Amino acid sequence: MHTFLKDFFSKEWREFILFHSKVVKFKKNEVIFSIGHETQGIYFIIDGKVKVTTGTGTGTERIIGLATNNDIIGHRGFGGIWKYTVSATTLENSELLFIPLKIFNIVFKANPEFAYFMMMFFANELRDSEKLASQLPIRNVIASVLYNNVKVFGYEKGSKKMRYTPSRKDMASQAGTRYETLVRTLADFNAEGIIRIDGKSIHILKEATLLKMRNGEE
Repeated sequence: MHTFLKDFFSKEWREFILFHSKVVKFKKNEVIFSIGHETQGIYFIIDGKVKVTTGTGTGTERIIGLATNNDIIGHRGFGGIWKYTVSATTLENSELLFIPLKIFNIVFKANPEFAYFMMMFFANELRDSEKLASQLPIRNVIASVLYNNVKVFGYEKGSKKMRYTPSRKDMASQAGTRYETLVRTLADFNAEGIIRIDGKSIHILKEATLLKMRNGEE
């Protein structure tokens, strides 16, 4: 059961939501929804990893978010013309709880604690979007990519090795920069002792430094 069901709803409401929702399974690299598709509902990740992307106007895509267990996707299709403004694709085999829009609206209006949680969620999403749009030096943007990845996926048990290290290509997409720039900056971080590169894996040695750079404090 997704943790939000346990945290915000009575037994009766949990049964109502599960009765009207469905668990959907996606294989690795499968598209969950695409830009321009009509909003059908919202997804809560039970198990798996997902990337959220947008178009760049040049025929390429930019990764603007990562999501994993207990995260929410599909909310960017809410409001306006009720169409998804981003796409979502799995990074591994994933299992999601899909709640139809009509059911979500009923639940949202009848459960104040859940409504407050969603309001705070949207506020945090807006704050993160503002940071993404800010004109920080690319070095700071790449630090933000590393920090955000750790916050989403965490570390391997008992170490500072990132539990999931996106490909260098995907990290460059997240940062909105060229592959070569990403690789060069990672090499700089490695030389400065902020991270340690181990083949394709990355160990985070100074998370606090990455956070300061993310916030524009360094």
